[in-house]
Amino acid sequence: MSQRVARLHRAGLKATGPRMVILAALEQDHTHPTAEYLYDTLRRDHPSLSLSTVYQTLDVFIRTGLCRRVSGLGDRLRVDGTPQDHDHAVCRLCGAIFDVDRDQVQLPTPPGYLSNGLMVTGIRFEYEVICASCQRLSAGWGRGDAQVGARHVLYGHG
Repeated sequence: MSQRVARLHRAGLKATGPRMVILAALEQDHTHPTAEYLYDTLRRDHPSLSLSTVYQTLDVFIRTGLCRRVSGLGDRLRVDGTPQDHDHAVCRLCGAIFDVDRDQVQLPTPPGYLSNGLMVTGIRFEYEVICASCQRLSAGWGRGDAQVGARHVLYGHG
């Protein structure tokens, strides 16, 4: 049995053709793709694949932990298929998303519950940055304009 089939089964899912293709794409693409990008990329070799199937499959993958929703500029769904724990840095100018190893920052231990009975299942840390490419493009800016901020995002359902 392939590793992808095993991952799908561990998540309680059947290994259907579309799930296998989309999971393979997520494992190989570390750019935090949008659903539309995945669809455009995959439909060349899989013309029967629909955008609706990509969205539905990503929704199932998010709910079962095979991938996670990633914040970015705009309102399009972006996903991350990297299974290892890590955080993200999002360029506030171009929207590029970068993986950040957890070893770089000590995260606080999340509480078990928040107000209103919300059970905390984990914590993510998201950095707001200006990437190297944008820094080069805007080299005339003063240092004060390139401040880096960060915001905590608790994740779970909803």
